Amino acid sequence: MRVRARQRARYGPDGIPFPGDAASVSVEEDPTMPLDKAPPLSNRPFMPVLVPVSGRGAPGLAAPPAPPSEPTPAGRTGLLGEPATVIALISAVTGLTGLLLVFFAAEIWAIAGQQPVAFVAFGLLTVALTFTSVEIYGRGAVSFAGCGLLATGFALGAAPVLVFAVIVAVINLARRRGRMYRAAFDAGTLALAGVAGAALYAALTPDSGRNIVGVVVSFLAAVVFLAVNLGLLSSAMGLSEGVRPLAVWQERFRWLTPYYLASGPLAYAMALAYGRLGVVGLAVFALPPAFMMISVRQYLAHTSTSVEEIRRSNEQLQILFEFASGLAARTHDGQELRSYTEQTLSDILGSRVEITPQPSPGSVALNAGGQVVGWLTLSFAEGDNGQWLRLREAIVPQLATAFESAHLVDEVRKSNRDMIAALSRSMEAKDYYTGGHTERVSRISIAIAERLGYAGAELEAIEIGSLVHDIGKIGIPEAILNKPGPLTESEWKVMKEHPVISDFILADIDVHPVVRQIARSSHERLDGCGYPDGLTDEIIPEPAKIVLIADAFDALTTDRPYRRALSVDLAIEEIRENVGTQFCPRVFDQLESLYRQDPQTLSALDRPLVGAA
Repeated sequence: MRVRARQRARYGPDGIPFPGDAASVSVEEDPTMPLDKAPPLSNRPFMPVLVPVSGRGAPGLAAPPAPPSEPTPAGRTGLLGEPATVIALISAVTGLTGLLLVFFAAEIWAIAGQQPVAFVAFGLLTVALTFTSVEIYGRGAVSFAGCGLLATGFALGAAPVLVFAVIVAVINLARRRGRMYRAAFDAGTLALAGVAGAALYAALTPDSGRNIVGVVVSFLAAVVFLAVNLGLLSSAMGLSEGVRPLAVWQERFRWLTPYYLASGPLAYAMALAYGRLGVVGLAVFALPPAFMMISVRQYLAHTSTSVEEIRRSNEQLQILFEFASGLAARTHDGQELRSYTEQTLSDILGSRVEITPQPSPGSVALNAGGQVVGWLTLSFAEGDNGQWLRLREAIVPQLATAFESAHLVDEVRKSNRDMIAALSRSMEAKDYYTGGHTERVSRISIAIAERLGYAGAELEAIEIGSLVHDIGKIGIPEAILNKPGPLTESEWKVMKEHPVISDFILADIDVHPVVRQIARSSHERLDGCGYPDGLTDEIIPEPAKIVLIADAFDALTTDRPYRRALSVDLAIEEIRENVGTQFCPRVFDQLESLYRQDPQTLSALDRPLVGAA
């Protein structure tokens, strides 16, 4: 019985074979690759890994080669890309096999001439069993071809085994398009293992009394076959990978032992049946395992479909898990959630996906708690995308829940913003000549910040910061706030405390850091002459610079008890004269751009706040 080798945890839990030889990891060398650029052998399996059979070797399973991470070992030969010790082993095995073929050539010819029916029958048996190999999902393949080789050795002697081993190797080379030197090593391990098993059987089994003794000896012959075949294969792989051959056997081939041991008595039964009943007897014992393997192949072909379904389901569960995690992490930001959903679903489904507020032909409603929170618009008909059909029932409810949460977060955010705006208006009730000032400053600040690239949480923080930047004026006496003329030095000292009061009021509130930066530093100047901390250009946070220039612009364009409001043109000129000392040039450029491209933002007092309901 022949069983293809498998690779276990060392190269991956599945041990899936590469295309190529029987289970070969087709770690095929690139003939155009210079030898000094080849992957180091410590990172890849033995190249001529050959499928171990109870009569044949085969390529072992392994993972794809790792990228080169070290210089090419000096011991590697240029012929096959293997260490010299591996090449020596391959040469020894193939050379010994060649010598045995020459030595037994006359005997092979004599047996073929004297027992042509038996020679052909056992040859066809071995070939037929070679073609009944069964792919074991993710673990290699199994067949009873090894029994054919052992049965040949038991019935006809060791000589024909050499020929049939070569034939088996050639068949597998042609079926799996492997490499020639692998096939040579394959044939050698098969031939030597088969000859050893046949020789042991011939030496220990007398011509008389073949029944009980034959069963025992056939079992021992299978043990010898296993030792030679897997011993050579494990040695080659161990030399290539720098590990002990016993470790290779324990890791990859130990599971094959029961199959090897069972192949001996089965081969004995075939040989005995042929001796007593001829071809009919051979067929009687050969057809059942062959049909069994065919049945197993059909069964595994059917179950492999189920395995693929399970694997596909697991992949889909992983996709859904990752997608759901991404949704949950973005429910705080409706725009970010929408972008993530569209991009991720487009990648998963391979088609364009959009989230829209209004339905369109073929769109899918996102219904949460009886309320439609959005529409999923697909660029394909629902029945035309198999992935969508499999995932729809799981994805749509998750999307609806996520967008409902984002909607609720937006509502809470809007409510908080409205409360903050109301609070800022309550401050203006005390400072009666600045009615609407904070909302105008907020509007201008947001417009400038957007042009500077702010978005999301930082843009919202700038909006809130601009609304509360003067909240500390609650601690300033009304006589100072509403004084019709210039303030005295002592009065200015009191007035300059309001940013500190603003920062103190916000200190115990869970707000974005930008909010407190604006509240404390929006009266600082680039030249260090501002208040309350006398910060200079590099230290002043940019959001504070934005609010400073928006605050100054609104102050200049608003009537005050001590002066009339300036026109927008004059206010822009007034600010320009103080750019570099009081105002940031980068922020002023955006204010001037806003004035040229969107002057309504600077003049329309009834424009709603960003994000306001």
